[in-house]
Amino acid sequence: MAKSDNKLSKAISWLTLIYFIILFGERMQSIIRIVTVGASEFFTTGFDTFANITVSASLTATLVMLLFFNRRFWQSLTNGSVRADYSMMSITAGVALIGGMIHTEFTIAPIQFAAYGALIAAMVIRTAELAPGARDKFKLWYSLAFLTVFSMAIPVMYHSYAGIATIYHFIAAMTVFTLVGCFMVLMRRLFTGNGEDLLSLQTVMATVVLDAVLIVMRRDEEINWFALIFAALTLLIFIVGRIAFRIRSK
Repeated sequence: MAKSDNKLSKAISWLTLIYFIILFGERMQSIIRIVTVGASEFFTTGFDTFANITVSASLTATLVMLLFFNRRFWQSLTNGSVRADYSMMSITAGVALIGGMIHTEFTIAPIQFAAYGALIAAMVIRTAELAPGARDKFKLWYSLAFLTVFSMAIPVMYHSYAGIATIYHFIAAMTVFTLVGCFMVLMRRLFTGNGEDLLSLQTVMATVVLDAVLIVMRRDEEINWFALIFAALTLLIFIVGRIAFRIRSK
């Protein structure tokens, strides 16, 4: 079992590294291409200024955290006897995700989805690693499903040209920071072995309310069907899960 666990831990670390490399590379190419067009493009509008600075700050913070606060993560890639510090790894992944949730010029969305896929795969493997010792395997796997669906309900912050664009941008930024923060906390709980009940009412309420506000505010430009569908699924899975968990606890 030890060798199997070591292999799973290594797989988790490598998949997380793939997430960091792909997302960091995609975000970096966007910033570099913006600057290459002309330094003034970095500050074209208020939205561009906020988006580009925030993404740059996310990239810088991610790099600093990876280099100076994730030593065990790097060791775990080659040494099977070392397990990554899943708490710090999750926080770093969340910091990187903030940059991924803000749309900038030259964004390549399919590449970002590949990064997110690697992170979700790491969560699946970690769940499989924890399942044999879980008190309730159903709750653990159901919580993973909830977390995965919720992560898809976090809306990307887009540039709006509506008359209330400033208000929309403020709420969109608040939504990104709030929901990515929720995701980071729940992901940390999953990776650190405390993920048997991740059905957070506060997270669901924040998701449904903030997504609904943004969708309504931008409805004349474009309806974000992706966020709408996954926000609804998040709510549905939460309700069904709460009922199922209560039945199983009787």
